[in-house]
Amino acid sequence: MKEMDVSVFIPIYRESTHLADILNVLVSQEIEKEIFVLLDEPTEYSLRILKRFRTVKFVVNENRVGKAEALNKAVELSCGRILLFLDADIAIPSDSGFLERIVNMMSDTDLLDIKKEVINESFLSKMSYYEYVGFNIGSWLLSKVIKRCPAVNGAAFAIRKDVFDSLQGFRRVLSEDLDLALRAFVKNYKFDYTKEVKVYNYVHSTWQKWIVQRRRWAIGAALWLKEYCKDLVKISARRPQVYVPALFLLFPSLTLILSSFFLPDLFIHRLFSLLLIFLAVRFSFIIPVLILITLSINVFKSVLFTLTSFFTFSTLFFIFSKKLEFKFKIHEFFIYYFFYSLLSLLIMVTGILEVFILDKRTVSDWKV
Repeated sequence: MKEMDVSVFIPIYRESTHLADILNVLVSQEIEKEIFVLLDEPTEYSLRILKRFRTVKFVVNENRVGKAEALNKAVELSCGRILLFLDADIAIPSDSGFLERIVNMMSDTDLLDIKKEVINESFLSKMSYYEYVGFNIGSWLLSKVIKRCPAVNGAAFAIRKDVFDSLQGFRRVLSEDLDLALRAFVKNYKFDYTKEVKVYNYVHSTWQKWIVQRRRWAIGAALWLKEYCKDLVKISARRPQVYVPALFLLFPSLTLILSSFFLPDLFIHRLFSLLLIFLAVRFSFIIPVLILITLSINVFKSVLFTLTSFFTFSTLFFIFSKKLEFKFKIHEFFIYYFFYSLLSLLIMVTGILEVFILDKRTVSDWKV
């Protein structure tokens, strides 16, 4: 087979309303390429698209095969030096150099994470926007500091074919992207992040669908944590100054949760309380004042820390948003920080408890 510059893979379960737009951009790229669309249990709509794009290689599975297995089989049929994996719920800008730039960037790396930006269509997408900003910041930081990363967002990433083969492809797990990235990390493969090319992500517009997706993500991430727990502890212990901040950028409201357990009493607070206790012993009318002041100080302390943490993260997200060319609106970030991020974290914690305590092993999902 003739070697290609790049092989592109788009796995789909049943159908995607964005597929035609994605293919229109990809087929117009002037580069040696091949495009695979992997259809599990295709609908009539998907089959109609198949007839429109004659140069695209469609692999149709009437029965469900699963994402990982479908991708692995398609890679075996491919002949590209670079493998580009794209989800079907994205949009690609009308950029004639999209694939060429990815191939050029892969000349000096093994695994490339591509910038992802959420399309703002609803309140939920505005909140998800900052979640994805956090994903991008984490990838960018790790690519600059250590040029390795134990995770990748599977919506759009590229990997060298020889590296993919050495890792023996995807495994049949819920978080196949995290799993592949961590195995690449353990083998010291080089990681990079680019903002020079990007894709746009569509996210769910209803809370019901969002919760179902986030629960699946949580179970998948928890299973990933459980399997690679020892490796992840070793990784974090080597460079806590890198990985701990990255974790807080993914879940900024983690600060609020931890503060309720570990926020120390201020020295002046303790000193003032001792003084009031001494006076209460001598003068009984001081007792109500003591209770009121103590409660006020606790409330003030909590509010002060909460506002300080919010403005700290606001500043960080603003700086990195400017650096990585994202939009930033502080009123939207306020809701994201105090509501959306907290809800995402609670779903993640629930998933971890289900896996580690209740021994949950999977959820209903076409990937596996």
